[in-house]
Formats: sequence, structure tokens, C-alpha cells
Amino acid sequence: MKVLILDDEPPARRGLKAALNDIGVTDVRDVGTVDQALQAIIDERPDVLLLDVELRGGKKSFDLLHALPVDGIPVIFITAHPEHAVRAFEVDAIDYLLKPVDPQRLKQSLKRVSGAGSNEERPFTRDDKVLFRDGSKNILLRVGDIQVLEASEAYTRLILGDGRGITINGTLKSVRDRLDPDLFFSASRSQAINLEHVANVEDIEGGFMILTMANGVKVELSRRHSGEFRRLKSV
Repeated sequence: MKVLILDDEPPARRGLKAALNDIGVTDVRDVGTVDQALQAIIDERPDVLLLDVELRGGKKSFDLLHALPVDGIPVIFITAHPEHAVRAFEVDAIDYLLKPVDPQRLKQSLKRVSGAGSNEERPFTRDDKVLFRDGSKNILLRVGDIQVLEASEAYTRLILGDGRGITINGTLKSVRDRLDPDLFFSASRSQAINLEHVANVEDIEGGFMILTMANGVKVELSRRHSGEFRRLKSV
């Protein structure tokens, strides 16, 4: 895989090249301006672009995308500015990574470019920051900060620590399939809970249990799931 980095800070380019080297990607060209990036694309036709958003002189890497001489080069944005995430995905970026870049997170993004592992994508773990779309808004969340998942027909509601919820496209099952199965436990057909945020466990009549989450939300487990929770936690 041939990679082109655009970042106006030499230390940042060196750090990114080191991260790529750590995951076995060595065919890397790095440049510091939009004009240099354009020439490199013409000369070398890279397989993927790693672009910082903010550049010196008031330019942004979005300016490069508008001037691309060829179509279809996948883009991964790498920046310290999460406020640009919405626009990044409006231009169909493959991913949006925040500095400092985790080499393994970068590796996963590059797999999406190549198509490798497309059928076995790594689930998002507690420390991954994921861009979720709630209606017309894009919201960047740390997965571990989600306390409860609730089904709502073809949508799923993500309930956070302050009780606030956002509603995203996708069934509860499809959302859970993208999240760490060791982190989220199925409480019923309509709810899943983050095991790290269970604050209290209460047994009730009939073999059922009620869990109180750290944000105060109470979740009643079905009889079957109550038994699974007892076995899991040895309660």
C-alpha cells in the first residue's frame, strides 16, 4: 500500500510515519503543502491519503480534495481538531482519527481502505472514539461513556452518563455487533448495558433482577438474562 501524508508540521509527519512503520506500512511519502500533495498525487498515485485538516496560510486539506486531479483516492483525516469531523464525513472520508494516533486504530482504518478484514472488522472498544449520527447532527463519543443501549424499532438510543440520549440508525443487534461484546451485556430483547457502569444489583420476585446504572437509569433483566448475569458476575 502506497500512502501519502499531508501535514504542515514535520514532527507530526515523522510521528505518523513511525506509526505506519509499526504496522508494517513502509511505502510512505510525506509533504507539507497542498501544492506538494497535488504534485505527489500526479507523480505517484497513492493508494490512500492521510490528511491533517488545518494547514498554515489559512488553507485546509479540504482544498486539496477539491483540486484532486484523479477520483477515487480514499482519505483518512488525522487531526487534533474534532470539530472538523462533520465536514470530514460529508466528503466521504474513510475515517477520522485524532492525534496522537494509535497505530492499531490506524491499522484498522487502512484495512477498510484495502478491503482486507471487511467481513471481520474489529469491534469498537471502550476507548475508541466513534462518530455517531443523530438526525442532522454528528456526535463524537467515547464508546466506554455509553451506559445503556435501547432498541427503538429500526433505531437505537444511546444513553450517556448524564442521562442524555442520542438516537442513531440501526437495530440494537446491528449496533451491538460493532461494539465490544465483553463490554455490553444483553439485558433483554430491547436493552443492553455497559457492565462497567452497573452501580447496584437488586433481586426481585420471580427470579428477575433490576440493575441501577451509574447515571440512575434502572434496567430490568429478563429471567433468562438475570441467570446469565448471575453466572457472569457470580451474584
